[in-house]
Amino acid sequence: MPIGTKKKGPEVGDLFAAPLPEDKYGAIKIIEIIDNSYLIEITSYIDEQIPTINSEKVHQALITESIIDGSEKPLYEWVDGRIPKELIFIGNAPLTKEEQGIESNIYAGNWSKGCAIAVYYKWRRQTDPEGFALEIQKEEEEEEALALKNSIPKPKKMLEEKVFWEIVSLLDWSKQSEEEIIEPAVNKLATFTVWKIRQFEETLSYKLFLLDTLEHAKEIGEYSFSEKDQNFSPDLFLYARCAAIAAGKQTFENILNDPKQMVKDTEFESLLSIASKAYYLKKGKEFDYISGCDYETFSNKKGWSPKN
Repeated sequence: MPIGTKKKGPEVGDLFAAPLPEDKYGAIKIIEIIDNSYLIEITSYIDEQIPTINSEKVHQALITESIIDGSEKPLYEWVDGRIPKELIFIGNAPLTKEEQGIESNIYAGNWSKGCAIAVYYKWRRQTDPEGFALEIQKEEEEEEALALKNSIPKPKKMLEEKVFWEIVSLLDWSKQSEEEIIEPAVNKLATFTVWKIRQFEETLSYKLFLLDTLEHAKEIGEYSFSEKDQNFSPDLFLYARCAAIAAGKQTFENILNDPKQMVKDTEFESLLSIASKAYYLKKGKEFDYISGCDYETFSNKKGWSPKN
């Protein structure tokens, strides 16, 4: 069957070429299909030529650094929806023994023409590490500048939800001091890349921002916000929001949806220092990062607007 033609619907083993920046192509392979979801393998192919079924690297999974433990692993991820028209069918190859039974908890959202972008990023890091790092920095700065212009702040690149809460779950509540409690989380985060440490900070900042509302401030206990009482402390409210997140995913989500469940007379300021301590442990220097959303009290202007 000629390249580009596909009369039947997608099948396990189907290989597609995907466009990449700089007029290059990557390739992906369908490993599993469940309803309208597809487990795809990002292959190691990258070239200016559209690959064929005989191209060696379309049969090799892209090896990337795991965001969980830093180990080198093949990249498999789930996508939903219809296959983009930009993808070019190049043939079908039966699953190898290694591909059979593959499991992945990485969800990449809906199909997009950039589904093979990971191979381009790896190629850039290998061929032009300094230039690529500058491009990423420029993109982050542009995102930050755009966020500042918008009335509603938006977070930058955040850490995968599952990974963020795994780090939080490492807090050791059997210890007495806050420094000892956060130590396992700090040590684990320090094994991640610098980008992932920044993404952890971004995720934490955004979750703190979401809890920065008038209704939550009214429910923190003795020093709750009140128009009549001047005992409210913006700092204590921030530390109370930290405690709500430190309590774990389910507690955070319950509090986010129902402010009356906000933790009372509880604070955990040290949650704010996990990323900076992990960065210092990894790089030996101070952590200098500005998140897209400010977590300081009263930053969430919409959250502090009186309800009609």
